[in-house]
Amino acid sequence: MKRWTVWLTLALCVLAVLTLAGCGGNDKKVSGKPPRAVSVLFAESSESWRRNGLALRDTLEKDGFVVDLEFSRTADKQAEALLSAVKKKPITIIVGAVDSYALKDALAEAAKHEISVIAYDRLIMNSPHVSYYVGFDAKEIGRTQARAIERALHLKNAFGSDNIEIFAGDPKDRNAVLFYEGAMEILKPYMENGRIVVPSGETSFDRTATADWSVQNAKQRADRLLQNVYADGRPLSAVLSPNDTLAGAVRESLDASYSGPWPFITGLDADPEGVRAVAADRQGMTIDKPPSLPAQECLRLVRDIAARQAAAAKVKEYNGAVEVPAFYCRPIVIQKDNLESVHWTQP
Repeated sequence: MKRWTVWLTLALCVLAVLTLAGCGGNDKKVSGKPPRAVSVLFAESSESWRRNGLALRDTLEKDGFVVDLEFSRTADKQAEALLSAVKKKPITIIVGAVDSYALKDALAEAAKHEISVIAYDRLIMNSPHVSYYVGFDAKEIGRTQARAIERALHLKNAFGSDNIEIFAGDPKDRNAVLFYEGAMEILKPYMENGRIVVPSGETSFDRTATADWSVQNAKQRADRLLQNVYADGRPLSAVLSPNDTLAGAVRESLDASYSGPWPFITGLDADPEGVRAVAADRQGMTIDKPPSLPAQECLRLVRDIAARQAAAAKVKEYNGAVEVPAFYCRPIVIQKDNLESVHWTQP
């Protein structure tokens, strides 16, 4: 082989190697552009969380970001996932917390590497290393549920008294506390003047909380209340339920142990079963938190973070350590009379 042929062959081989080296993963710099990797770590406690995670991933990927989406069932697993995500050095980590109070140490590790953290739907508590919060005003959601009971029972303009029972969510979920507090702002005055009565006497958050948002735990409590308090035919006018999952457990108990007039039951998340129950007059209302809304808000923040720009917020939420810039989305109240107008059909 001639010498010039050998040199040409070697040059082509070097060119091929360089070309292949430039076709690496999306997390590497390409044409001078910075990495666009984002880690999304969500709870796996309900179908709603899965819908939100997939919607967020799709929204970010359509804008060119590379998304690592992971669901966790326990706080320990999520903390491990967060520490693992830090090692990958994404531009930001978006966390839908399993436990609002269990990520302090893992967030400190993210802060060491100057990785911003966006708390999604649930504010992460007691850590100074939360950059932003994106979600819905949980206290206002509780007020909305209570106002629905207020209207359904005509509490403002009717006399007498109505019996209600109260269910709250998981104590580890900061939103559960806020749902309860918001609802009590509306209902407590009626409880104090006797317009509504809670025959079980269980009205505090601790007495009404449902560990792990468990359907089984909610049903066991509902069974106990119905058998101990309502077995004599006492009517139940309303049930404050913080979401559709627990509302379903209450409906199941009512079917098995209650023969009085069907109560007005609140809900949240617009789960398919909840929506069907609203359509069938077995649940008074639910609240839809469209995943597209917080996904778009997160996209805006991620763009700012990638551009090293700070996002200004009109509202801040105190998480026990710092005031976190908060970006609220507006939910949609769903009742039977507006099912069609909010484009819901029975799944």
